[in-house]
Amino acid sequence: MKQTSKMNVKAKNLYFSYGDQPVLQNVCIELTADWPVVLLGGSGMGKTTLLRILAGLMKADAGEIEGIDKNTRIAVMYQEDRLFPHLTVYKNLKLIRPGITREEAAGLLAELNLEAAVLDQLPLELSGGMRRRIALARALLFEADLVLMDEPFQGLDVDTRRMALAAVKKWTKGRPTLLISHEPEDGPALGAKTLTIGELGGCNQQER
Repeated sequence: MKQTSKMNVKAKNLYFSYGDQPVLQNVCIELTADWPVVLLGGSGMGKTTLLRILAGLMKADAGEIEGIDKNTRIAVMYQEDRLFPHLTVYKNLKLIRPGITREEAAGLLAELNLEAAVLDQLPLELSGGMRRRIALARALLFEADLVLMDEPFQGLDVDTRRMALAAVKKWTKGRPTLLISHEPEDGPALGAKTLTIGELGGCNQQER
């Protein structure tokens, strides 16, 4: 796991629209190493767009982001699993952490309720929930300064979700983390600050 960092990320007054349809309006959010953030909200409200802007995959129409530069290492877990289909699970993980041993990889998989035998399987041989956890393992292994996750627990049963939450809490400790979710329970389980996308409008009202 990456050593604790005191990196802070602050987005100020972000605007973004798809054509004439505004998605983000005057959005402000701060991510710190001490307190992860779980962002709630319905589909189509701009949560994924905000994550992609923070990841540098999209550019806001207006506003600024402090704390991220070209040297910032960002772990992004998308709604799509994005595993390499022709590589085994172990090789998918080694792409992110080349030095990881089978024992270390199996240990992480166990934290996500997966057996070591999965390491030798191809992604297409796995269920959707298993692929989701492999994608999560890959994101957790990346030596990142900032962690961004879009619905990482989608499709998981209650017990597996609980284990995955514990793994995320452990592996992202000390790093600014934003996790998008539809489940209000995820915030307390992670010891995170829970916000709705509607609460991000206006920097002044968030100052304490």
